[in-house]
Amino acid sequence: MHLQLAGSRCLAVQHRPLGPVRGGVLLFPALAEELNKTRRATALAAQAMAARGWAVLQVDWMGSGDSEGDFGDARWSTWLAQAAEARVWWAAQHPGRPQIAWGLRAGCLMASALDRQAPWDGQLWWQPVVKGQTHWQQWLRLKQAAGLAEGAAGSDMAALKAATARGEAVEIAGYTFAAEWVQGLVASELAPPHGPALWLEASSQQPPALLPATQALTERWGAASLRVQAVTDRAPWAALELEDCPALVDASLAWWEAEWPA
Repeated sequence: MHLQLAGSRCLAVQHRPLGPVRGGVLLFPALAEELNKTRRATALAAQAMAARGWAVLQVDWMGSGDSEGDFGDARWSTWLAQAAEARVWWAAQHPGRPQIAWGLRAGCLMASALDRQAPWDGQLWWQPVVKGQTHWQQWLRLKQAAGLAEGAAGSDMAALKAATARGEAVEIAGYTFAAEWVQGLVASELAPPHGPALWLEASSQQPPALLPATQALTERWGAASLRVQAVTDRAPWAALELEDCPALVDASLAWWEAEWPA
């Protein structure tokens, strides 16, 4: 289906349970190429969630995925406005039920921003990006590496940052990033959740281990409502081929069962 959100026609996919709805889940997907890499994983996860009674809504924000507009036309503020409207619409479909934000990578930044406006009943974060500025640095390094691979001297990161500061768009890996979009991302930062939240990380180790930076940050937060867990699973957002992540799905569902038993 399509939803009219903040003046744009956005593609939306609903995964609905066959039986009673236990709660509504709004997915905040990863960005750009990470979105493409995780399409299959999030679709399978949403189907598993729906099978357990959770209605999931997937939305492509303006200029992304199969929604109208080009990525270069996207603005971070527009995406937040669209997410806020999608949240209200989805909550109206399941009145009185828990409303959960499910964030993937940089999508967690958007979920966290809306939590500061009005707390979610719960948040699920998959391998969250903590700072938008760090995420943008990764994109700049990608462009720099591409320049070196082509035999050029590489892109000057300071020059790229200066270009966005002047309001100029930047093209990286086939995506045009508007300066306003970049500035919104860079200003974003994950915040301690107001309610129950689960931070999940995919680890290649056995037993699984959290990243040291994650342990340090969450200990500094001291948020009693936040649970942090590593699982041994693949990381589809970083894979060369399309990958599933069953352990992340199982851990998510186990947490929901504990927090909101049927």
